[in-house]
Amino acid sequence: MSDLTPGDRFPLQLYHFAVSRYRRPAMLLALLLLGLWFPVSLDLLPWPKPPEDVWLLAGGFVSAAFWLFVLIGPRLAYVQPRGDHLRLQTPIYRLKVSYRRILNTRAVELAKLLPPSSLSSGKRRLLAPFYNRTALGIDLEGYPLHPLLMRLFLHDLVFAPGRPGLVLIVPDWMRLSNQLSDRLQVWRESRRHRSARSDAAAILDESAQD
Repeated sequence: MSDLTPGDRFPLQLYHFAVSRYRRPAMLLALLLLGLWFPVSLDLLPWPKPPEDVWLLAGGFVSAAFWLFVLIGPRLAYVQPRGDHLRLQTPIYRLKVSYRRILNTRAVELAKLLPPSSLSSGKRRLLAPFYNRTALGIDLEGYPLHPLLMRLFLHDLVFAPGRPGLVLIVPDWMRLSNQLSDRLQVWRESRRHRSARSDAAAILDESAQD
């Protein structure tokens, strides 16, 4: 039932943390480059000379744009149960996981599912704030897109190890689980009812032909 009321939007906290780490460096780099360009443009500093000074201005604008992205972007990253699919939204990518692909959902302890000894140092630092947390695991019969393509937009730690599935770190995994389970149940019942009506219609057609 695609017209079922959409669930809440749950922030993808791993994405928030991963992107927010670049907020201060991006701001400082933008201030540094633009701060250097301004006195150069007024001939208060002898280097770099025009037209090379335009690279300071360009770099400053690019750094400022990136700072705005990391400032606003995390607010646009969320997961939401919809009427017939689970939506994973990032600022530049939207992934729709059809309910027909979802086998089951389960609570997962991150420290057991992703032990620190199995991760690189970068991934350990990224996951460290969440190791005492419970996440929502979603087992899939297959990914909607090739995993290599999905990994261009979603972090490796979102993918369940050893099987097709997702690991979602959200502020309230139980509420997400309940909302997703409710919509899964409604969707599956709707599919069963449509299948039963189709079978009944086929039987009636055969009887009419006889």
